[in-house]
Amino acid sequence: MYREHFGLIQEPFSIAPDPAFLFLSDAHNEALAHLMYGFSHGGFVLITGEVGTGKTTLLRNLLDRTPPDLDVAFILNPRLTVRELLETLCDELGAVYDKSEPLSVKQYIDVLNKHLLQTHQAGRSTVVIIDEAQNLSPAVLEQIRLLTNLETNDKKLLRIILLGQPELADMLGRTELRQLAQRITARYHLTPLNKEDVHAYVVHRLARAGGNPSIFTKAALNTLYRLSNGTPRLINVIADRAMLGAYVEGKYQVTPVLVKNGAREVLGQQRRNRYRYFAGAGSVVVLAAAAMAWAYFSQDGAGQVTQAVPNALSDRTQQNAEVAAQDSTGNDLRPVRAIDTTPTVSRVEQLTPSNTPASSTSDEPTLERAATSTPASANPGSTAPAESTSTAPTALPEQTVSAADLARPAGRTFRNQRRAYQAVFANWGADYPINSNQIPCDFAPRVGLQCLSRKGSWSEIDALNAPVVLELWDNASSPYYAALTRSDGSRYEVKIGDRTVYATPRDLRDNWFGAYVVLWQTPPEYNGSLREGDNHPTVQWLQARLMEIEPGLRLGEPQPYFSTELRNAVMEFQRKEGLLADGIVGPLTWIRISDRLNLPAPKLRS
Repeated sequence: MYREHFGLIQEPFSIAPDPAFLFLSDAHNEALAHLMYGFSHGGFVLITGEVGTGKTTLLRNLLDRTPPDLDVAFILNPRLTVRELLETLCDELGAVYDKSEPLSVKQYIDVLNKHLLQTHQAGRSTVVIIDEAQNLSPAVLEQIRLLTNLETNDKKLLRIILLGQPELADMLGRTELRQLAQRITARYHLTPLNKEDVHAYVVHRLARAGGNPSIFTKAALNTLYRLSNGTPRLINVIADRAMLGAYVEGKYQVTPVLVKNGAREVLGQQRRNRYRYFAGAGSVVVLAAAAMAWAYFSQDGAGQVTQAVPNALSDRTQQNAEVAAQDSTGNDLRPVRAIDTTPTVSRVEQLTPSNTPASSTSDEPTLERAATSTPASANPGSTAPAESTSTAPTALPEQTVSAADLARPAGRTFRNQRRAYQAVFANWGADYPINSNQIPCDFAPRVGLQCLSRKGSWSEIDALNAPVVLELWDNASSPYYAALTRSDGSRYEVKIGDRTVYATPRDLRDNWFGAYVVLWQTPPEYNGSLREGDNHPTVQWLQARLMEIEPGLRLGEPQPYFSTELRNAVMEFQRKEGLLADGIVGPLTWIRISDRLNLPAPKLRS
């Protein structure tokens, strides 16, 4: 919004990890040197740092420096089981294995060992990079340690680089992980920028964006350092908001007052209390007005604002609100909407799908064998989509995929997103009107579907075996979208804008970082998650389906009251399916029930 005002060629303070804007302070230079060391030496390299200090940006820069004889497996979502980790490594490295049925841990390791020996004989090396490694479980960490035992007489076949928050170092200090800790050959803790570095950082980014390096006064830079504590991500969001404030006021230089106002708007009440800045409701009004204006101008034509149910935000609005909804540690401060007491289905998924949290917090994120639907007849109150009659070929067409094939399509982001959803809706036999003002996940309940937003891995998508919408990233400050509509077990049909490509997970690894949305069909009279004490007709359907899956259950005649006995049966079902056994029936539990009943739904693999 302020680029022309300041004569910039691009936004200088985007929070996207763009390597072109990498600022190498002494600390970042040292961290990058450690990462490069991990490319050429065996064992483990450990990089830790607080949220927002630039670890992911360093990684993106590191990948640009990858030697041609090095294979890199990049794992961005470490919330995996041991088997999922091994399967993800096989997929990332292009190891060939039978995907017709799940392998045992030993079989996956045998596949990896064979692949690594072949690459070693071809004169290539292999590195595994795991970001957000503080989320790894001790069992997975131990398996990673065991992978370093894959070796020849004179060389380790696998090198490991772990990046994570400071608690990762604390975790590795546990007694049960001492063997792994002893194998760390290099470690470095990335610290925030000091005052001089903050000054240089801001000047560097303004210059890279083609602007005047003196837009921020020296006093404004000092204030920016004090409010951000030198954390690059916070510097970016505060500086961006301060420049927007200068643009709104018609000023061409950012002052300390504008920096303080920007910090109030983007950091929330917690930060204001910390620095004793007591702002009134004015900053909230300014932020809401800016968000509404941005949504208005992001539409095609004469600026029609997307019409949505209350609490729904348009694509660009939600992206801005998301920044404002994070505290200094990067934690999401937005309230999680409960969906178990909502009287209508329209509140289940009201946010634009790319920015929604998972529809329910009651289900364990791990997916191993999920499907995605209940029968069309299960929801008589809606216009249910027709059963898919797709007869996808066993093998997808051969195609060499280039970076241009996976590039962001021309046009506005929200239209690209809607085209991706249109392709997935079509697999369900539903015609999503792309030119309407209807947000895709507000349209879904009209055809008996719901959106479930996830952060996962390729193995999770394979387990769901359902068409999904992928959130992709390039160097821009906002994502773009693609539809995953078919698979032959190793490659996927990917629809991006008006292009259709056939790609492997390896082809997409530089663009996809785990975010996707799957559509699933709801049970009759669905209005959200169910738990003990609820009284609703869907409870009766749930009880009947569980008794169909487990004929030995003694629950009596199906009834609309969610009893303690039904809760216990749900928990047992969840345990068997690898979900969090909390007795709450959320989207993943509904999906698993449909899977066990083998109900019709569109599939990635026919």
